[in-house]
Order: sequence, then structure tokens, then C-alpha cells
Amino acid sequence: MAARMREPIVVLAILTVLSLAARVAWLDAPCRTPCRGAAAHVLVFDEVFYVNAARAIAGVPLSAGGHYVGTPAGDDPNSEHPQLAKLVIAGAIEVFGDGPFAWRIGSVVFGSLAILGLYVLVRAVGGDPRLAVLACALMAADNLLLVHGRIGTLDIYAVAAMIWGAALYARGSPLGAGLVVGIGACFKLVVPYVLFALIASEALRSWSGRQRAGARPWLALLTCVVTAAGVFIGALAVLDKIAPPYDPITRRLVGGGVFGHLHHMISYAAGRSSPSGPHGIASYPWQWLGDFKPILYLNIDDSHPAPGLYGIHPEVHFLGMISPPILLAAVAALLMAALGLVPRRHAGVRRTPAAIRRLAPPPSPATVFGLAWFLGTWIPFEVLSAIWSRTSYLYYMAIVMPGLYILAADLVRRIVRGRWTAVAWAGAVIVAAVLMYPLTPLP
Repeated sequence: MAARMREPIVVLAILTVLSLAARVAWLDAPCRTPCRGAAAHVLVFDEVFYVNAARAIAGVPLSAGGHYVGTPAGDDPNSEHPQLAKLVIAGAIEVFGDGPFAWRIGSVVFGSLAILGLYVLVRAVGGDPRLAVLACALMAADNLLLVHGRIGTLDIYAVAAMIWGAALYARGSPLGAGLVVGIGACFKLVVPYVLFALIASEALRSWSGRQRAGARPWLALLTCVVTAAGVFIGALAVLDKIAPPYDPITRRLVGGGVFGHLHHMISYAAGRSSPSGPHGIASYPWQWLGDFKPILYLNIDDSHPAPGLYGIHPEVHFLGMISPPILLAAVAALLMAALGLVPRRHAGVRRTPAAIRRLAPPPSPATVFGLAWFLGTWIPFEVLSAIWSRTSYLYYMAIVMPGLYILAADLVRRIVRGRWTAVAWAGAVIVAAVLMYPLTPLP
């Protein structure tokens, strides 16, 4: 019995180490020839904003022609986002020097924290250890989370904070959850979307009759929300003192104190709209469920080098795209979970067609939470896009995916009974991970 209980923990440990190795490998790639100094290393995707902002905070001179040149040392020119993740990068630059290890090690660490947190979360919402490990395996194998877990952007910091905040809430600590969510919001303002997921979770549990007798979920939610708001405002005020927000357009500090900075961030986000529909790499949120509009973060092809990307090695293809076999299982699981919540009886009379009852049995508590996570984190993007034409991108799905990993893991474990079927699907996930890995040498 003890050995059986230890088995998932051992698998989780191995999985975490393998994931860490995959994200650390060639962490300094790509680089110009000859590869000497930080300027020779190529920034990937939005690293051009966040790494340069961290350099400005750390007082590192910025290269001519780069983003935020002319920013006063110590200020944060990327003032449309909170400072915390950039301060992590700036701190790493101070300790390790200006280079790719410093830019990316924070994402590597938070990527591992996210995987471990997902295990804790699944167990806390009623999933067994094997389901929790399978969900973590999907997270580790998904290209979107792997790439963001090894580049210096904000998203993986946000994902880790959201997962741990939800895990603490599910374990009966709304104050702890509010503390983590409030601090996490200082990484990126999407972190509070997890509060919508928690609200959806309590609503679905009530709808499905799974609410614990005597439970007071709305009091716990209120405690969590109020704590998160207070911690965020207090922490942002401190961050504004450490790295004052600087507007590179007006070339002056953002005024108005902490609420002035918050207004600046919200106004910036509101201004990013596409009234005539998404262009370029932008996409509608509903398209994300079909992996439409994948984003090529960086492509280095020696045989056909892009302008300005000559003499760089090795060949890389950083792709912002969800693993297709994982997404396929997740969307199917999403539909089945929704069908499974359809009322089975009313006044003793069956209301659900027999076909639906067979296809979509009542969902497990973990599945209910996975559905709630999806609803709470994806619907806000869809609402903003539909009502205010908010510009959105496929990589925004990074914060939505934890719920889909739980749903996909539960579906696969329930319906993939045949050995060869399971092997085929697992093989497809592994092949996708290898082919989409940023440094896989493809022809």
C-alpha cells in the first residue's frame, strides 16, 4: 500500500526533472557568430520588451535602436504591466550578469513551480494522485507552456501564481489564496481571472449538488477577493517605489500614485482593440480552441535567413502553439463535462437522453473544477473581444490551459481503455512535443 502511494510522487519527481531539463537545455540559444557578450544573444518574442525593461531597472545600458533607450536607470519603462516579473529578471541580471541565463532562469523556476502546483491543485479539488500526475505530464509536454517556461516573458509567472492561489483556496485557505493572487497580479493583471474560476467552481458545485453541508463558499470567496485586492494595491505601491513606472511615449514618470499606475495599465489594455477584426498574429478567443493563428516567436533558418537574422546559430523555431493532441482531447473533454452537468432527473423523471447519459456521465469533482477554470479564464477574453473588440493572441491561452489539462487527463483516463489506444495517444503527445520543441533540428 505504501509503495502504491509513493508511486505517483516518484513519477511526478521524474517528470519535473525531465521538464526542467527540457527547458534548461540550450537556454542561451540562439546566438550570433561570434557569440561574445549579451548583445550577441538573440531575444525571443516579447523578451525584447521585458528583458530591456529589466535592464533599465538594473541600470544596464541599452543598445542603440533597442526598446526603451533613454529610460532613466532604475525606472520601469514597460509601465503597461506591473513590475514584479521584471524585477525578478533585473535581480537575476544583478546576480548573474546581463545574459540569457539571467533573463530566463525565473521562467524556468516558475515553470517547475507551475507543474508542482498543478499536482497539489488536482489533489485539492478531489482528483486522485494518478490523475494529478497525468495532468502534470500534459502540462510538461505542451509546447505552449514549455516555450513560456524557458523565455523571459510574464506569462509563466502568472500561470504559477494562479495555480498556487487556486490550490490554497481549494485546501481551505482563502486568506492564503488571496495573498498569492494579490502578489501574482503584480506579475501580470490577468492573474485575478483565477478568482472568476473559483466563483465558477463554487457555482458549478452548487448546481451539481456537490456543495459540502454547512459550507459557506461565498464568505470564503469574499475573503479571498478582498485579500487579493488589498495585497495587490499594497504590493504595487511598494513596487512603484522600487521601480517607478515610466512612460516612454511621454518620456516622464506615470503620475497619480498607485491608482494612477493602475489606471495607466487598464487604459493601455483598453486601447489595444481591433474593431475591424484581428490582424497579423492576433486572433479571436474562440479560434484558440482550434489552434488557429499560431505565432512564430522566432525562426532561425540558415538556408533562408530572415532580414537581420544572419550569422545566428543554432537553427530554432520558437512556436507559440498548443500541442494538437492535447488540445483535441481537452476540447472533447470540455464538451463532455458540460453535457455531464445536464440535470439527470427532475421530480423523479429522467430528463437527459440516454445517448448523452452514456457519452457524458456525471463529471468528477476534478472535472467540475477543470470546467470552472476554463469558464473563469477563457470567457473574460471572449467577452472583451466580443464587446470591446479587444485584441487577443493565442498565447493568452497559457492561463486557460491548466483547466484543460485536468479535463483532458480525466477524459483520457476514463475512456482510453485499450492498451494500444492509450499508447497511440501518448505517442502522439510525445511526437508533438519533440517536433514542436524549439531546438529540434528539422529539415
